[in-house]
Amino acid sequence: MKKELTPLLLLISATIVFSIVSALGMIYSLFKAVYESFQLKFWKGILNFIKYWLFVLYQFWNVLKYLFLHLAISKDLFCNVAAGEMIEDCVTVKEETLYGRGDLTISAATGKLEIDNELNKCGKYFTWLLSKTLGERHSINAYIKEKTNSIMNS
Repeated sequence: MKKELTPLLLLISATIVFSIVSALGMIYSLFKAVYESFQLKFWKGILNFIKYWLFVLYQFWNVLKYLFLHLAISKDLFCNVAAGEMIEDCVTVKEETLYGRGDLTISAATGKLEIDNELNKCGKYFTWLLSKTLGERHSINAYIKEKTNSIMNS
């Protein structure tokens, strides 16, 4: 039971810590940037202030990119659970595939079937579409990556 509730408790704890530390950190950074700007010649101070905050904004962008990627993967996992059986029936005649699992993406489940050459015409079109949209051999690469990650985490 503890193992199942740990992610929820971590989310709640992280939200509380995030709120406090982020607010204090941003206030501190603002005052520090202003203080350090006054230590320099006027124009150098202004440029230093702008440069500092552009760096901070770029780092926020890096955080958002990470968040967007992991939200997209989470939605993919959710869809695999919610629609895995439907996708399975569309892309293969094989039953008991990796579709419907909450720990593998749709791409990885499709990649396993592609490696095993068990996709029907619709499935081949689906993997072709994934490859054109998300990168060459996307499904196969997703399966290999998730299989490697599961071995590493064991």
